[in-house]
Amino acid sequence: MKYLAYGGVNTSQKMFQGVEDRDMKDMDAEDILVARGQATINHDHSRLEIDFNAVVKGFLTSVFPFFFNPQSESEVKLATDTIRNFLSYLLYHDVCPEHKQNIDDARGSCDVAAKEIWKNTQFTAQGPGHFNIAASTLFGGFFYDNYVEDNQWENKKGESVFMTIEVASKVVKVALAGAASYMQVKRYDELANAEGLEAVCVEDIHGFEVTRVHPPSARVREFYKEHAPDLYPVGKIYGKAYRDPGKPKYDLGPEESLEWEQCSAPEEEFEFFVEEHLLEHCYPGMKVMTTVWELNCGFHFFDEVFSSYCSIYTVLANDLMMGWKKPRDLTGKDADDSSDEGVGDEES
Repeated sequence: MKYLAYGGVNTSQKMFQGVEDRDMKDMDAEDILVARGQATINHDHSRLEIDFNAVVKGFLTSVFPFFFNPQSESEVKLATDTIRNFLSYLLYHDVCPEHKQNIDDARGSCDVAAKEIWKNTQFTAQGPGHFNIAASTLFGGFFYDNYVEDNQWENKKGESVFMTIEVASKVVKVALAGAASYMQVKRYDELANAEGLEAVCVEDIHGFEVTRVHPPSARVREFYKEHAPDLYPVGKIYGKAYRDPGKPKYDLGPEESLEWEQCSAPEEEFEFFVEEHLLEHCYPGMKVMTTVWELNCGFHFFDEVFSSYCSIYTVLANDLMMGWKKPRDLTGKDADDSSDEGVGDEES
């Protein structure tokens, strides 16, 4: 019902609109179906654009994960399969042949969402990973601000343990030695010896979009096995700056705003070190909402993960329009015309 309401179908209770058996004797099959139907489409909605695929993508990627908060892969499959079966029903019965291709595309979006939503949930829960926690603890960010040396506070509500400076330093150094380039390691050592390592927050973005995923190579795994068997091997993910269309826009200058709208702004590619068990949940097109930091030795790290979006992430204003009615001017001529509104509802 939530999906139908999101798509513009009226699923509210039908007050005082019951029908008796004696009244149905004079009705044909279509009239009976309309009278007993639980869903209707308002007459003023008939002028709106029909796009099954956009509604599916908007509902499954920007509404379902956050309003229903699925706790297992089976819950995700239940939602995507239910919508997919509904769309298959429309195709099988040839309900609207003029939208056949669009409905088929919507079924494909259900398949994509079924795979990616659960990956997003796992990545958000398990992220940002040991390396990024260590970098944040050492150089700045959420874990840096919450770090307390020799922390003796007893947290009765949680069992989370913050890294010590020694452990964080080991995690970062082993990852750089095993997976970073020669220039990155050299630059890191030079700045570390001169106590010149600094991290700067990348501003005016909401997170990053994954472009490539590189799992740890056999050489990196062997390096970790020999020198740090207690740590997880790291691979790399590459990403580009991302701004969430569902959030308020940043206050930019006219020229910079125009560059972003025309996609002509220079795109900086981020390089992150991420543990192998987290890379399993990453894929090209994935949007990660987090704070990105740039270290002056040539690599990036990201902070606390707020949320993750699918590759087909779509933001619609449909949920804001649920239950909305056109205002009526009771002082003018619109009051006389308002009696005609709402007449001619048709079954969805």
